[in-house]
Amino acid sequence: MDLTPRERMIVVLLTKGYTDAAIAAELDLSVRTIAYTLSSLLERYGVSTRFQLGLRLGAEAAKDTELEEPGEDKPEDESR
Repeated sequence: MDLTPRERMIVVLLTKGYTDAAIAAELDLSVRTIAYTLSSLLERYGVSTRFQLGLRLGAEAAKDTELEEPGEDKPEDESR
């Protein structure tokens, strides 16, 4: 699987049932960026639905990506 770190994170959230807006909020990106990325991935992997994309890439993306559960506080940088 040849995904960028951002693409991996988007796919992981997609497989957890997040909407484009929820993915955008979680990753601090625009909804248009999420929609564009998902559209590109659909075309690249020859699938036509988000569900098919999740089935095809979800397990691999999850193995390669550490992502906090929604609502978890991110650890603060103690060097400040």
